[in-house]
Amino acid sequence: MLSDPAQPSPPPTNLLANACVVLVRTDGPVNLGMIARLCGNLGVTDLRLVAPNCLIDCEDARKFSTHSKPLLLSAPVFPDLPTAVADCGLVIGTSARDRHKEFGGGVRLQEVPRLLAERPVGKAGRWALVFGNEADGLNELELRCCQEWVHLDTPGTNSAYNLAMAVAITGYCIACLEPLPPAADQPDSSPRNHVASLYAYWLGTLDRIQYFRRTDKVRFAPQFERFLGRLHLSVHDVQVLRGMLSQVNYYCFGRRFAGEELPQAGDDRTDDVPRATPETEGATG
Repeated sequence: MLSDPAQPSPPPTNLLANACVVLVRTDGPVNLGMIARLCGNLGVTDLRLVAPNCLIDCEDARKFSTHSKPLLLSAPVFPDLPTAVADCGLVIGTSARDRHKEFGGGVRLQEVPRLLAERPVGKAGRWALVFGNEADGLNELELRCCQEWVHLDTPGTNSAYNLAMAVAITGYCIACLEPLPPAADQPDSSPRNHVASLYAYWLGTLDRIQYFRRTDKVRFAPQFERFLGRLHLSVHDVQVLRGMLSQVNYYCFGRRFAGEELPQAGDDRTDDVPRATPETEGATG
């Protein structure tokens, strides 16, 4: 059946409509301006900057941000990547190098709709697409903030794209993909700051029960962080796990501790904390 030409077709759903583009330690103001313009082309309304190494409001940046200067000049600046993506339910990093030995096999751009269906962020939520510094890309700590990462192949002899080109290729490919509906019973992803708080609380609990007497914490921590990153955790999931860990602390030590009281590596706090007794076990901590 032919559609009525008098009735306009509904606008296609853009996977980037609730995405934020995050630029980390960007060196070049020309790249900043060009990427701001690209955001306007691709329907991205959320541009975030992490510790830029150049001026934002300068002639080159303004000149190359055609029609998108307000987006560029109003882009929030964050001190680090975890702070920048704290409200995002899914964070996808990018790398010019193959990082599968450190961070797993990564995903192809064609898999982004599946990721967003498996880990929905909700209509009001955000997911992040992160690009690193022009020369160095994202470092290890920054990639650990990402649940997945993508690598753009280069059929030619040059192994990496210019930053603005990488954003253009990645963004356009994703914008052209068809969204997949999430499962009806799939809850929205928890914001990353909630998961990061759970991770810190969990490590603190393991420290408190002396788990790291036989396990290397420096080696364990990033592996455990990647494990949590692979899980689709809802806000309720995070609350349940945090509650369980809180009860472990109370049962073992007679009191719980807040996130800001987490012990440091090598700090043994078990000797001076009383253990729960049958008389105190039912009390609130």
